[in-house]
Amino acid sequence: MNNELDDFRRTVPAHASRPAGPDRNPAEIAPPDMQALRQISHSLSTEVTPARRIETLLHAALQSTGASWGCLTVLQDGDWDIAASAVASDRLLTLADPDAFLLPVAMGVLPTAILDAAARLHNGLVLEDALASSSWQTDDYIRRFRPRSVICVPMRCNGGLVGALYLEHLHTPGAFTPTRTAVVEIIALQAGFALENARLHDALSEQCARLSSTEEKMRDTLSELARASRFQAYGELVASIVHEMAQPVTALDSSARAGLRWLDRSSPNIDGAREMLAHISACALRARTIINGLRAKARQAPPTFTLFDLDDALQEVAGMVAATLDAMNVELRLDGPPCATPLRGERVPLQQAIVNLLMNGAESMLDMPTGKRLLTLACEPVQDVLHIHIDDHGEGFAPELADRIFEPLFTTKPNGMGMGLGICRSIVDAHHGRLDLTQRPAGGTRATITLPRLAS
Repeated sequence: MNNELDDFRRTVPAHASRPAGPDRNPAEIAPPDMQALRQISHSLSTEVTPARRIETLLHAALQSTGASWGCLTVLQDGDWDIAASAVASDRLLTLADPDAFLLPVAMGVLPTAILDAAARLHNGLVLEDALASSSWQTDDYIRRFRPRSVICVPMRCNGGLVGALYLEHLHTPGAFTPTRTAVVEIIALQAGFALENARLHDALSEQCARLSSTEEKMRDTLSELARASRFQAYGELVASIVHEMAQPVTALDSSARAGLRWLDRSSPNIDGAREMLAHISACALRARTIINGLRAKARQAPPTFTLFDLDDALQEVAGMVAATLDAMNVELRLDGPPCATPLRGERVPLQQAIVNLLMNGAESMLDMPTGKRLLTLACEPVQDVLHIHIDDHGEGFAPELADRIFEPLFTTKPNGMGMGLGICRSIVDAHHGRLDLTQRPAGGTRATITLPRLAS
């Protein structure tokens, strides 16, 4: 260790007596106090946190050297900060003590010049009598607090300076003998590791805190996303109900008006009115079936399949939309196999999907001349599948929109809800089928529902 008054490592051989002098105490160079080292080792082994280890090391340094006051400092951005400070356990000063003003920690003052010098000297600094040293007696810290014996050992970890261990004795020159100095060096080495561990511990704690905060924000975000998803699902359900109920409600209104006209004649047409009432009853039943189907879909309940005749179901669909298509000046042509076509599935949802596709085709032709508004509904058995084709002669759709037309709430219609095609696809998917929209070479769009065919 370097000493500007006396570099004892350079001038005093090991196990030789140091001559007494005005700034020295008689002492022999001896091995470090093994008992003190054993106590330090035991104390360190029982401490878990880096902060407690630093405190233990500082108190051990005070006890093993008889220092009056000491501190562990850290170097941060070129400035020295106190990591820990303590006074000797047998001299606990209070504000009433006349020597209390001598404690630098009470005033937040550090021996900066001594710390800088010890760091530059690499091995540290020992002042046997700071007040008698011509190099240090004019230092502001020495003049203000008047310590006699001083030792300052830099602490390094992985080759880098992390701080310094500073000890002083207020009244006794030469208090830091070579034996005590050796103990201080060992303590400083351990304190350097402890300070680095404390820094890493704090950095890890900060990262854990940031991670915890990030996880909390992610949970909040996921919760908000879940709420948004629920609201979107509710919105889609409401839009589905509105969309799907539009056709049966329209049919109810048309049938009711027709029935009233039959009854308002001078000679009421009872049979016609009875037919309209039966149609109204069928539409109401259909509306209830649609609502129950949407409710089951919201609950993600599995569909209930029954065996029915597809040709008969298509004929019924044509009757459902006849009045509406007539009002739109759209001609519907129904092409199908001459014999019954058995199919297993949910009759009403499949019919509703076909109705939606027919109405989409009809609406796409409203800007065309009346005589060219032709809509075709055809059933085509092919090997083990059934194809249901809906062909229109409308404007078709832009190729770049092919991947989006089935998205919920996406629509190209000025007053559309963007639910029809998505509902149709979900119904067809539930029947283990496929729904495709393609451009017709002659113009318009072909919607094709492909369903598995019953084995004959």
